[in-house]
Amino acid sequence: MAQDFPVIDGDGHVYENDASLIKYYEGPHAIKKRNVALSLFPSLDGWQRGVMHERDDGNPNRPFHTDAGIWTTALDRFHYRGAVLFPTAGLGIGLMRDRSFASASATAYNNWMEDNYTTKDDRLYGVGLTPVLDPEAAVVELRRCATKRKNFACMVLPTVTCSPFKYGDEFFWPIFEEAERHGIPLALHGGPSGGFGLDFLSPFYQVHALAHPVPLFIQLTSIICSGVLEAFPKLRFVCLEAGASWVPFLMDRLDSEYEKIFSKQLRAKLPRPPSAYFRDGDNFWVSCELEEKGLKYVIDAIGPDRIIYSSDFPHEPTENSIAAAVPEFLHNPNYSDAVKRKILHDNAVKLYHITERGIERPPMPAKAAAAD
Repeated sequence: MAQDFPVIDGDGHVYENDASLIKYYEGPHAIKKRNVALSLFPSLDGWQRGVMHERDDGNPNRPFHTDAGIWTTALDRFHYRGAVLFPTAGLGIGLMRDRSFASASATAYNNWMEDNYTTKDDRLYGVGLTPVLDPEAAVVELRRCATKRKNFACMVLPTVTCSPFKYGDEFFWPIFEEAERHGIPLALHGGPSGGFGLDFLSPFYQVHALAHPVPLFIQLTSIICSGVLEAFPKLRFVCLEAGASWVPFLMDRLDSEYEKIFSKQLRAKLPRPPSAYFRDGDNFWVSCELEEKGLKYVIDAIGPDRIIYSSDFPHEPTENSIAAAVPEFLHNPNYSDAVKRKILHDNAVKLYHITERGIERPPMPAKAAAAD
């Protein structure tokens, strides 16, 4: 296939810089002094990810810091129309036990993201940190990202938190209500590996293989089976960085449970089997690895309209492998030209509301707008 359309990277990353971030804390949490031995965000899980790839004999060919210039160069090299930028250290915000400081850190990060990325290049789209352990503060910050900040495409929900609640719990529903009102998608993005059975698994590559998909299974099961998508039918969730081949498995697994003798309450809560919430409507989106063999089964299960491409730059893939991924996918005979265009461009445009003028979400209903 000759590529006659641009590519949208639905999940790239930035590397935070504490020395820069501290300048963006507001109000009572403005930072005047900081112990440089300790980072603002907690460790994701105790693994020294920042230095592991330095020991790679294969020359990983990736930057060890990011700024708008590095991302602009990446867009040009990879021939991307734009990229949606997620945090790295900030994926640990769900582990911050001081709720007030976690909320201040989310605001500071979002200030920093806007000042250093989304206002520097119109092709860079920000992802807002959400202080999920304080729903009231999360609503305020979500609204600010949706209505006041430049080019914020979605808000991230960390899949691992220090809360005993999962995202199906009504504790989080004010966040979902606000996201639905503003038409801003919520991204379930992995990172930390602690607390769901991997704490003593080693070496790191075994942990890394499971650290993204397993908490997605947990949170998505909670969301669907708790009736979140019945309560908020226009809310969009996108599941990132775990590939997509797990989707048919989880659909079948939850449908099987839906029919069992233990699930009378579930059937009373959900008028449709769980797979319908993956397959029908606009609620569920997922990123894929272009080379994964199971992608064709995901398309069979949910169709091609809510699967997006993500590079993960500048994390694990080398620049050479990223540059080769799209051309190889375009030459893959297993997918039609229409499907390739949807995955590489059209679906991300629809999910994130990307236009030539930036992010333009649909107008809120009159009652919701009046409430603001």
